[in-house]
Amino acid sequence: MKIKENFISKKDFEDLSSVMMSSHIPYYFKNNVAHKGDKDFYFTHELFNEKRERSRYFDLIVPVLDKLKISTLLRAKVNCFPSTKEIIKYDEHIDFPFKHNGAVFYINTCDGGTWIKDKFIPSVANRMLLFDSNKPHQSTNCTDKKCRFNININYL
Repeated sequence: MKIKENFISKKDFEDLSSVMMSSHIPYYFKNNVAHKGDKDFYFTHELFNEKRERSRYFDLIVPVLDKLKISTLLRAKVNCFPSTKEIIKYDEHIDFPFKHNGAVFYINTCDGGTWIKDKFIPSVANRMLLFDSNKPHQSTNCTDKKCRFNININYL
């Protein structure tokens, strides 16, 4: 696991975050967070999946992808976790059942974050978390902002 601060330039980050946290990007309801049948929900915007771009906003993450030096992009999606009165620590999950790399790019600073085993990585704007996402990990929502926003990237 690695954490990198100020991952992309200030300008690229402002371009990306101003759109991702705006009313211009459509987010879609997902009726589970970690696995089918859980009682939790969140919203996502798919940027890349099934070997192709899925969004006209894909180009906004190119500076992030370039810095990761990805050979094969598997999936990229924006997550929007609505705020609640108390932090919800969602169930453990893996992203794909095979060896691959995972990256969580934090779009806003809030009191939510990512759990990997017993280590909590807080959401800090323009922070990148790199980890083995075929190992169990957990996400949270937040209580101090309207939503917690991040980009989840899976790659080889």
